[in-house]
Amino acid sequence: MSHNKKVLHTCLVFTSLFLVASSLRASEPKVITAVRIQHPPEIDGKLDDPCWRLAVPTSGFIQMDPDEGKPATEQTIVRVLYDDYNLYLGIECLDSRPDKIVTRLVPRESDFYPNDLISIVLDAFHDHQNCYGFQINPRGVQRDFRSFDDGGRAGWWKIELAWDGLWWSEAEVTDKGWSAEIAIPFKTLRFPSKKEQTWGVNIQRFQGAKREDSAWAPITRADGGIIKVSKAGDLIGLENIKPGLHLELLPYGTTRYSWKGEENQWEKDTGLDIKYGIASNLTADVTLNPDFCHIEADPEEINLTRFELYYQEKRPFFMERSELFSPMNLFYSRRIADPKLGAKITGKVGDYSTGLLIAVDEEKGPDPTYGVFRLQKDILKISSLGIIGVGKQKAEDQYSRALGADLSLHSEHNTLSLGFAKSFNPDIEKDDWMAQAEFGRSTKRFVMHGEFKYVQPEFNVDKTGYVPHDLHVGEKRLGGYADYLFHPERFGIKRIEFGGGPEVTKRTDENRWGWRLTYPYFSIIFKNNDYIRFFHHHWYLRWKQKGYRGRTFELNPMIYRKAFIRVVRLWVCIGDQYDWEDDYFGSIRAIYIWADTRPWDNLSLELGGKVIWEYFPSDRLDEVKKVGNFRLTYLPTRDISLRIFAPINPSAHKYAVNLLFGWRYRPMSNFYLAYNERRGKDMKFIDRIIMAKVSYLWNL
Repeated sequence: MSHNKKVLHTCLVFTSLFLVASSLRASEPKVITAVRIQHPPEIDGKLDDPCWRLAVPTSGFIQMDPDEGKPATEQTIVRVLYDDYNLYLGIECLDSRPDKIVTRLVPRESDFYPNDLISIVLDAFHDHQNCYGFQINPRGVQRDFRSFDDGGRAGWWKIELAWDGLWWSEAEVTDKGWSAEIAIPFKTLRFPSKKEQTWGVNIQRFQGAKREDSAWAPITRADGGIIKVSKAGDLIGLENIKPGLHLELLPYGTTRYSWKGEENQWEKDTGLDIKYGIASNLTADVTLNPDFCHIEADPEEINLTRFELYYQEKRPFFMERSELFSPMNLFYSRRIADPKLGAKITGKVGDYSTGLLIAVDEEKGPDPTYGVFRLQKDILKISSLGIIGVGKQKAEDQYSRALGADLSLHSEHNTLSLGFAKSFNPDIEKDDWMAQAEFGRSTKRFVMHGEFKYVQPEFNVDKTGYVPHDLHVGEKRLGGYADYLFHPERFGIKRIEFGGGPEVTKRTDENRWGWRLTYPYFSIIFKNNDYIRFFHHHWYLRWKQKGYRGRTFELNPMIYRKAFIRVVRLWVCIGDQYDWEDDYFGSIRAIYIWADTRPWDNLSLELGGKVIWEYFPSDRLDEVKKVGNFRLTYLPTRDISLRIFAPINPSAHKYAVNLLFGWRYRPMSNFYLAYNERRGKDMKFIDRIIMAKVSYLWNL
C-alpha cells in the first residue's frame, strides 16, 4: 500500500470511529418567548416600564460551578420583548447580599472576571455552531463578541472579540441584587429572511462573591461556557422582523507630528471604513487608508526557538471573522504590515459560510496584493467541510500561493479535524504539501487529544501564513496527551488534573526520531480559581546529525485576590535547552511574574517581567535576558480612559512608551490622543510621535 493510500485509510478509520461516537442532543431545549410591544422601555437599568409586565418571565438557572447540576443559590429572572427595531432583554439578578456584589469600572471589551456579570448568546441562524455574545456588569460596562464552531474545545477558545456591535445597555444595583436592561438593534445582527424566527439563546450569570456560575439552559464544566450553543435553549415569538439597510460608514481623520533624529514632520490624513449588509447574512467590509494609531504595541518577548514569534492580530479589520481565514494557519494577517486598502465579504448562505479578503500592502518596490478565499459547508449538525485559497502577488515572478481543504467533525464529547494543504512558489514543483489530523475527546473526568502532522520539505507559506519549519527540511510529528480530572469538593479544591503524553518528531535531514515525553502533568484548581500546575518534560532533540537528551521542569501557580493585588501569575522553568542563537547545548533558569493590582475600582496596574539565565554546558553563565511590560489603565468615567503601556527589552536595547487617551463620545464613535516614543542602546532617542484621531459612525 502506498504512503498516500495509508494516510487516506487512516483518515477513513478515524472518521468512522468518530461517527460511531457522535450523539445528538439528549433532551428538548428550554424555551423563552419574546413578546412584541408598541412602546419600548427606557434603557436605564430599571425594570419599571409598563411593557415589562407584558413579558413572559423565565428562570430556573442551573449551576455550572461550583455545584454542577444544582439550582443556582441566587436565581436570575429573564424577560424578552421586541418591536420593529430592537430586541429587549430585562434581567433581574437576585442577590440576598447586594453589598457583596463585585463590580468595577473597566474599559469596554475588557475581561470582567471576577466581576459579577451577565452573558447572553444569540444563535440567530439556529445552526448550533455560531452566535453573537453580549456581556454586561453591574456598572453597565459592555463587552461583545462572536463565537463559532460551537465554541471549540472546552473554555472560551473559538471566540472573536474583535466583533463590535451597536447596542445599548444600563445596569443598576438595587436592594434585591442588580438589574440590567439591554436593547439590541436588529440591524446589528444577521439572521435568515423568514416571517417566523427561532433563535438559539442562553444566559449565563457569574456571581463574584460566591464564585458561582449558573446558566438558564444547563451547561457543564466540560462545556466551558454558553458559547457551547449546541446546548442553548430556543427563543421563539419573533415575527416580521427586518435587519434594516445594514450600512455603516465610519470616516476618520488623523493628524500627527513626529520627531526622528534631526527631522520633524507634520502630517494629516483621512480614511474611511464601510460595512454593508449585502444580504441579511452576507456582509461587505472595506477599509480605505486605515490608521491603527490607537492599537497598542506588541509586548516584548524573549524568543528561545529558532523560528519567528507569532503575534496576535489586534487590528479590527483583520480580526473580525478571522476564524473563516484561519484553517491550518495558511493565512497570517500580520504579514500585511501597512495596508493601503482592504476589502472582504463574509457571511453565510444556507449551510455555506464564505469569506473573501483582498488587501494591498505598502512595501518597497511594487505594492503586493494579498487574497484569501474561504468556503465552508455545515454537515452533520455541528460539523463542517471547507476549502481555502491564499496568495500574495508582488510581481509576475514574485508570488506565493496555497490551497487547502479541511474537515471538522464534532459531537458532544468528540472532535476530529483533518486538513491537507499544498503551496505554490516559483521554481518548486514537488514535495510541497502538508497534512494533519487531530482527535479529541472531553468528558467530565477525562480529556484526550492526539495529533499527527506531516510537512514536506518544500512546503512554504512564509509570505502568507505561519507554518514554521526549517527551509527545505520536512518534518513528521505525532503526539498526544491524556488527562484525568476529578472533583474532590473538599479542602477548598474544585478540580485536580493529572496526566501527560508523548510527542515524536522526525526531520527529513535526520535518520533518527526525536521525542518529548511529558510526565507528569499535575494541576490543582481551587474553588476561588487559584491554581498550581507542574510539568516535567523529558526529551531527546535531533539537530545536525547529533542527539541531545534533556529534562525541563515547569511550575506555574496563579493566585486571585480581592485586595490591592488582584492576580499574581508565576512561571518558573529549570532545565536543559539548545541555544539556537549561539548554537550550543546548555541549560536555562527562567522566571516570569505577572501581577494585576487594583488600587481603586477604576484604576488598574499590570506589571509583567521575564528573566532568563542561559548557561554553557560547563555551567558557566553565558548571558541574562530580560524583558518587562508595564500597563496602567484609568477610567474617570465609563466612556473616558487613559492607558499607559511601556514594553522594555534591555537585552535588545529596546525601550518604548505608549500613552493613549480615549473618549467614546457616542456608540462606536471615538476620539483618541496618542503619544509614542522609542529609545535604544544607552536610552538613546530614536523617534517620537504625537497623534490625534477622531471617528464618527453613521449606522443606517
